[in-house]
Amino acid sequence: MKRWGIIVNSRRPDAAAVVAQLVAWMRERKIEAVVEEGAGAFEGAEQAPENKASTFCNMMLALGGDGTILRTVHLMGEHQKPILGINLGSLGFLTETSQAEMWQTLEQVDCGRYRTEERAMVLAECGKERFYALNDLDIRVPTRLIELTVEVDKEFLNRYYADGLLVATPTGSTAYSLAAGGPIVQPDMSVFVLTPICPHTLGIRPMIVGMDKTIEVTVHGKREHCLLVADGQQVRELADGEKIVVRKADRTVKLIKTQQTSFYSVLRAKLKWGARGE
Repeated sequence: MKRWGIIVNSRRPDAAAVVAQLVAWMRERKIEAVVEEGAGAFEGAEQAPENKASTFCNMMLALGGDGTILRTVHLMGEHQKPILGINLGSLGFLTETSQAEMWQTLEQVDCGRYRTEERAMVLAECGKERFYALNDLDIRVPTRLIELTVEVDKEFLNRYYADGLLVATPTGSTAYSLAAGGPIVQPDMSVFVLTPICPHTLGIRPMIVGMDKTIEVTVHGKREHCLLVADGQQVRELADGEKIVVRKADRTVKLIKTQQTSFYSVLRAKLKWGARGE
């Protein structure tokens, strides 16, 4: 029996209407629908707490943008199910289809004409706590410069004086890291991107480090509270002198793909590469 979970960004215009149409479409095809609580009540759909919606589902539908996919990933925890991203917004690097093309895509998925693309995650350990991220780990003091000592496999790399430091995956290289001046990395590469945010030293630039390495970041927060933010979903305060151990996670995210588009074609479409500036 097919059972699909639905996570939706309810703040998107017409989100409730789209979910209602989707649930009706699934009901016609004998697909059970599980919608997260808070999204609304829909005829023929079961409701479940957001962190339980994926428990007995075959796959998850994330309706919104990249942020909705990240939220879906974090809600599933260690029990990752394939995710189909349906873009209800504008950009959406991770979403597979737009609202206009969703029905054609859903027909393909229902017929089994799709593949899953595995994406690496990053793991940060602070004491006994663990934080996973598909896009990036953001280490910063909100109000001023932060000092961070970074070691790679126990060898000193640098002491950063900056607004913050991002440790991004290849998937996250087109997100905050890109906006902060980091490079774009193919999603199938096994590397981290270390991107300082507005470094105080002009000679400091982003750096690519293999995912087989262990990165240790020591916080020098002085009197200010330093924050560790994982994918914008989890936040933890860090004390002065506290250490974050970063490595490749033992879990992956599975994104559903139906289109035969390449990573480069996505870049051209999303970033308007190749188009003349007006």
